[in-house]
Amino acid sequence: MLGAMVTTAFWWTIYLLVFRRDRRRVRNGALLLIALYSSISLMARLVSTTLPLGDLLVLAAAGLALLGVVALGVFLIANGLTMVRKEGRSLGNLLSGIAGLALLAAPIVSLALARTLTPAGLGIGALLALIALHVGIAFLVFLCASVPYQLFPKQLSTTGIIVHGSGLIRGQVTKLLRGRLDRAVAERERLLRLGIDPLLVPSGGRGEDEPRSEGSAMAEYLQEEAGIPAERIHAETASRTTEENLTLSHRILDEAGHHGPYVVSTSRYHAFRAALLARGLGYDDEAIGGPTAFYYVPSATLREFIAVMSYRKVWNAVLLLPSLGLVALLVRAAMLSS
Repeated sequence: MLGAMVTTAFWWTIYLLVFRRDRRRVRNGALLLIALYSSISLMARLVSTTLPLGDLLVLAAAGLALLGVVALGVFLIANGLTMVRKEGRSLGNLLSGIAGLALLAAPIVSLALARTLTPAGLGIGALLALIALHVGIAFLVFLCASVPYQLFPKQLSTTGIIVHGSGLIRGQVTKLLRGRLDRAVAERERLLRLGIDPLLVPSGGRGEDEPRSEGSAMAEYLQEEAGIPAERIHAETASRTTEENLTLSHRILDEAGHHGPYVVSTSRYHAFRAALLARGLGYDDEAIGGPTAFYYVPSATLREFIAVMSYRKVWNAVLLLPSLGLVALLVRAAMLSS
């Protein structure tokens, strides 16, 4: 038991040290997941050995966790239907529903294929189960990296605030975009209390279905709704991607005589990926997030997860190799026994 306590303390110490050094890392999520797993294992051992009927309590907790997975699948499917109803039919809006169906169906399909006891059935069933496990662990790592980043934003004494754009509706700022702008205004007020008057750079180009650029619409909102002086706003109106938001906004701030790192204001669910991109571009920026409607969060989080995983294609492929090797061994064993 003492060894388990020391191990748990070790992992929490490593995580806190690494998180404090640089919070903009996916590996932070892996370390937090290990620390949480170690803590849960330690708690289960303590309960099973010290409390009356401890083994039954641990078994009941495991059963509740399984029910929680089923409930999560049902919630995601319901959320997918809500997204389609409120936001329209698109692949992005269907993501939470697809994820819920996959969460419920993957173990059933894998078990059904394995019970065929044929080489093909065993191989496909095992491959499906291992891929589902791989994706599930990767998603937990992403959440363990993203959620603490959102909950504990790092405050910078900066002279520049970059506001990431998002789509306009009939040329007007949406509720989602207002959340980003209002968060930037709140950050500006914090800096003003420190004696710093930052330059705001609302960043976003003009989409194919938009009558004007996002940057110009955001600048108008900051002046007319938030009351920020026009000379403290320099709109960036050419970017099409988050990377361009960052690079072009940095160029504007640098040319105006400012020096990074800067604060990036975006939606809360997007803050971690924005920080990852800034780090990848060599910037020391930190991202902060504005509020998002609850129904929008699951699908948005899944989109962020897919985007972040796309930055780690090589690592994902390498981590899948042992699973593919295990599947090959199972298929070979099934062929030899048949």
